[in-house]
Amino acid sequence: MALFTLARWLGPWADATKVPRIASTDDTIGGVRVRIYGDGDEPPRARYLIAPGLHYAGPDDPRMDRFCRILAAAGHHVVAPFIPAYLRLMPNASAIDDFRRVFERVWPDDKVTIFSISFGSLLAFAMAAEQGERIERLVVFGGYSDFHQTMKFCLTGEVPSGRTATRDPLNQPAVFMNFIEDLAHDRVHTEVLLATWLAYIKRVWGRPQFKVDRKFAEVAESFAPQVPASVRELYLIGAGVLPGAADLVRPAIERFDATALDPKPYLPKVKNRVDLVHGVDDDVIPYEQSHDLAAMLVDADVHVHITGMYGHTGAQRLPLAVMGKELVTMVQVLRVLAG
Repeated sequence: MALFTLARWLGPWADATKVPRIASTDDTIGGVRVRIYGDGDEPPRARYLIAPGLHYAGPDDPRMDRFCRILAAAGHHVVAPFIPAYLRLMPNASAIDDFRRVFERVWPDDKVTIFSISFGSLLAFAMAAEQGERIERLVVFGGYSDFHQTMKFCLTGEVPSGRTATRDPLNQPAVFMNFIEDLAHDRVHTEVLLATWLAYIKRVWGRPQFKVDRKFAEVAESFAPQVPASVRELYLIGAGVLPGAADLVRPAIERFDATALDPKPYLPKVKNRVDLVHGVDDDVIPYEQSHDLAAMLVDADVHVHITGMYGHTGAQRLPLAVMGKELVTMVQVLRVLAG
């Protein structure tokens, strides 16, 4: 029944505008705001703690909310935290601390499945390395192995393997936000820059129509009058309206100390089952990084699922010629989620 429910809502035939009728409540755990789904009187199939990706809305993002409701409809109890640093789109060591407090308190007497999304993989691996005995398994969707490579990909679309890949241009301002302190600008207006990039992001993220024919540039330009003249050019470069982003930020990426955001020290300590799921067309984190993660998870029970059916933000339609093979992978992934 759980597998059927997941297939109904997560398959390529599903209507992404519809959501299972599942109750949710907001609470605070360990000082962190969380959203709880399906935590009723019936024993759950599994207890899912979500390690979210970078998104200003967190579980308020309709795609995240829908996914959590689908897991709950399949019989799981689900908790999705609002991690402050990730809501700001600027990850740091505090994100692991916040996630740890939720993890330690949410179901202290039961094993937990951690489902991570994108940059949330760092949080999942950190907990598995520290307290793996409390974890049933990790399900890592679109995780990253190298922060520097990921940032470069977001700017250029370059993959170390040389594969031709497509990057999401709507993510570029978030890269600039994370390296703003290392970019030359009138620092009196740093907060204005950050706020305007964020306002632009809130208008375009989750709306793929703005990726077509650079329609995002029109939106970005509409915010430009709010930006002081001394930093307006930097704002427009960061938003992708003007060229020069890669040349401007690449040196900052090279200099950046990513120790706090590096998953590599955690990976050899993970001993759990780990399912790495990655979309072959992921335009935020290249799928090769899941293969890199698998190679470094030397003591874990690792299973890699590379799929064309799920991109970075959800299910997508495929040509009939490849549908059969992809359906096999989809069923494997859904069996993992069914628990």
